[in-house]
Amino acid sequence: MKALLACMLTSLLLATTLASAEVDIRQEQVQFAKGTSITGKINGRQSVDYQLSARAEQSMIVTFKPSNLSAYFNILPPCSDTAIFIGSTSGNRFEAELPADGVYTIRVYLMRNAARRNEIANYTLEVGIAGDGKIAPETSPVSGTSFDRTLELQGIRFRITSTNESSVNTLNIVPSGLEIDNSPIVRTINGTATGAEVADLNVDNSPEIYVYVTSAGSGSHGSLVAYSANRRKSLSEIYLPPVTEDKVASKGYMGHDEFAVVESVLAHRFPIYRESDTNAKPTGGTRQLQYKLVPGEAGWILKVDRMIEY
Repeated sequence: MKALLACMLTSLLLATTLASAEVDIRQEQVQFAKGTSITGKINGRQSVDYQLSARAEQSMIVTFKPSNLSAYFNILPPCSDTAIFIGSTSGNRFEAELPADGVYTIRVYLMRNAARRNEIANYTLEVGIAGDGKIAPETSPVSGTSFDRTLELQGIRFRITSTNESSVNTLNIVPSGLEIDNSPIVRTINGTATGAEVADLNVDNSPEIYVYVTSAGSGSHGSLVAYSANRRKSLSEIYLPPVTEDKVASKGYMGHDEFAVVESVLAHRFPIYRESDTNAKPTGGTRQLQYKLVPGEAGWILKVDRMIEY
């Protein structure tokens, strides 16, 4: 009874604090078996609390895929408003053994600067709970779980597959709908395929395919495999210059990259490390590079158009 009263009091205090901050929070009760995927949308000061019951020593994995790179999620433990995971400093993936029994809250929100501008974020949450310290394999694009996704835009389709069996894998991109050449692209990648998007960044009615690759190891360095449909006839490679070639952009860079198509740009975000930081605890904030797609000598190039830090 005392524990229940304590939880109720904590919830009341939290609600009062959030109300005073003019934050619009919607609560949703959810149940997870082996794993599930949730889609949602927030704008401005809106946020959503997804609440689920779990036991101590169970494992939870959460993967967050937002359209707006100013959108994040936090995880709050039972009867507490102190997050055990903060997305704005730790990224869009949580995986850990839970410390206590009770109701956990996954809070989706926009950063204050984006909220003030009344920006919009569409998102997908992939969540899984499992006992005995094992996480449901359906929810995690980690090594040993194949990647298979089909994307279509403007009548041109791409099927992207990777076995993700080890630290080095074979990536296949099979186009269809091109007027001349629909030959498959086969590439060896250093890491696993963790995401893919189709877009038309240069607005020429010929889409591009962007495949995100994450390397093995604690650095989780990200790379990009991308192709453009030239006048809807055949594919040409898109080149993304390494961050390490830019003295300004690479200052404090140690990996943990995230990519996303945001309107007419490709956004590349990563934490900034100070000299004394460990790999697990960057303290220098976040740097975001925004690229425009421009023609190069033998293909296409993603050129930095803007760099912001927060």
